[in-house]
Amino acid sequence: MKKRLSVWFTVLLVAIMAAGCGSGNNNGQENVSAGGSGSGPAEKVTISFWAINQGWEWLEPAIEDFKKENPAIDVEFTQYEVDPIKEALKVAASSKTLPEMWFTWGGTLGSFYPENGMTMDLTQIAEDHKWSEIYNKAAIEMTTYGGKVSGIPVHLNVLGMWYPKSVYEKAKLTPPATFADFEAQLKTLKDIGVTPLAFGSKGGWHTMRLTEQLLEHFAGPELHDKLNALEASWNDPSVIQTFEKIKEYTDNGYFPRGYSLLDPTEAENLIYQEQAGMINEGTWFDGVINGQGFDNTKYDVFKFPTDQTPQRASVFAEMFQINGGSDTAKQEAAVRLGEYLTSVDVVNKYIEQYGTPATLNVNVSDKTPHLKTLLETANSGGFLITDQALPQEVAQKLFEAQDKVALKEWTPAQAAEEMEKAVQAYKSK
Repeated sequence: MKKRLSVWFTVLLVAIMAAGCGSGNNNGQENVSAGGSGSGPAEKVTISFWAINQGWEWLEPAIEDFKKENPAIDVEFTQYEVDPIKEALKVAASSKTLPEMWFTWGGTLGSFYPENGMTMDLTQIAEDHKWSEIYNKAAIEMTTYGGKVSGIPVHLNVLGMWYPKSVYEKAKLTPPATFADFEAQLKTLKDIGVTPLAFGSKGGWHTMRLTEQLLEHFAGPELHDKLNALEASWNDPSVIQTFEKIKEYTDNGYFPRGYSLLDPTEAENLIYQEQAGMINEGTWFDGVINGQGFDNTKYDVFKFPTDQTPQRASVFAEMFQINGGSDTAKQEAAVRLGEYLTSVDVVNKYIEQYGTPATLNVNVSDKTPHLKTLLETANSGGFLITDQALPQEVAQKLFEAQDKVALKEWTPAQAAEEMEKAVQAYKSK
């Protein structure tokens, strides 16, 4: 799948940017139930739905609109922070109390549920409802496991390095063209009293976004993909070099003080306060900045300079999965809700906060000025973000390794050794 990411994101760029204006298509809402009928359930149905809250302010009003249009369906809606929803879903999965529908990511984060028989097989619905004409092909494929469609695509995301223009102007900097330029800018920012890298390592995934870019630089695309596919040893010089950089940047004070325990949202605040130089965020960040009451035109974004050919971006998908153990009426209601929330009309209504929709033929808001730039950075290809590419046990070991290197509990060489041990333990199961 990874080898096709360049083609996929070219298609994504054309679909979202060239389509330009909404077609008025309501995403097939005249034919949304699992049975193919446009009518809602005959009796009142209540479904539970879990999602994250950061950057998803549009969800609650959209659900209220849905309930008005579908009075026979009630939705019990719960929102979580990023890490708490992961934990809540794990607990619910183990206790067989999953909601009727939930938000999750693609890759190995989303694969757990279909692999363990917990999700509704949406393959026939995707065919009957012509999802190939509604959602980007890449989005559908990135939410498909074992040949079965396992989620309703919501987003396709591309990550980049965001920075406050005022900070770069003060430091007399422009976006770095090479890795050497990037490292020189870290020192320049530190010298003018600005924290260069706004990363919070609580939960591990935020710092991971930098770690994977360093690994792409040192390993190169081919080896990086093999590492993520567990087809090469993680006890490799490129992995050691990556952890050496994490140690070096920590020792040089390029991260916020105590960042190993810092929540990513706290690190994000440093960007708004112009106390930090860069943060690795994605196509959703325009909406987040606006949602926090700041002007996103005062920020800009660049692709991390890995010095590799192709110079790839980090990408990932997001989706809604539906409980395979729910009764038919609740499943039909959940499908109806999921398709409604990803419909052209809803996406266009909330496009300023929606992020990068997987839905085709939608408008692009002038209040998301960096969307086109980020999508274009993926034209030369992308690699699947690490915590979706790696098995979760191995991803957790990476998070641990980052922190222990930063805290000087492990050397970079030890971190690489521990990563390979985790890989072999996973493969031996």
